[in-house]
Amino acid sequence: MIDLFFKGGPVMYPLLFCSIAAFAYALERTISFFLAGKKPENPAKIHDLLEKGDTAGALAVAESSPGPVAGILEEGLRHAGQSKDQLEEVISLRGSRELKRLNQNLHILELIGRIAPLLGLLGTVLGLVEAFQEVSSAKSAIDPSMLAGGIWEALITTVAGMAIAIPAMVAHHLLENKVQSFAWQMKYYGTEAIKHLGETR
Repeated sequence: MIDLFFKGGPVMYPLLFCSIAAFAYALERTISFFLAGKKPENPAKIHDLLEKGDTAGALAVAESSPGPVAGILEEGLRHAGQSKDQLEEVISLRGSRELKRLNQNLHILELIGRIAPLLGLLGTVLGLVEAFQEVSSAKSAIDPSMLAGGIWEALITTVAGMAIAIPAMVAHHLLENKVQSFAWQMKYYGTEAIKHLGETR
């Protein structure tokens, strides 16, 4: 494996960096979403308490709960009694902050998924140029195996680029779906909180 890495040429180094970065950011987001999704039943519990009129109990559960959904509910509970328009603005601002935090670093995964195949193609083209230069400069009869060897070495970077891009794009898609799930829950529970906590003025 190490031998293949060095045969791939200098482009293998940025590809190695891309692979490490993709793994690190995917792992960081996965852990973050796992922690944010702990106690998934708590938003429903807070909602039930709101329907019963137990604002203090709902706030206590929200404060002790992780995740963006509990966060916007806590924000709404802290501003209970304000007009529905004011409450909607407060919850919307908190929701925007939570979404920004959830989306953090996802664009890097997408970027790696897009540029890794291009880097691999660049490495292949550079390798092919070098292989054909060696063939053209050969004074003796051209050995087909020399050209074939140069081509397969040049293709190493393309394989590496695709091997990095595919998992990166899959991870980005799965994590983005998780963000959309959080966004839907924030919108649903935030709207329900406004109904119970806001005053019509």
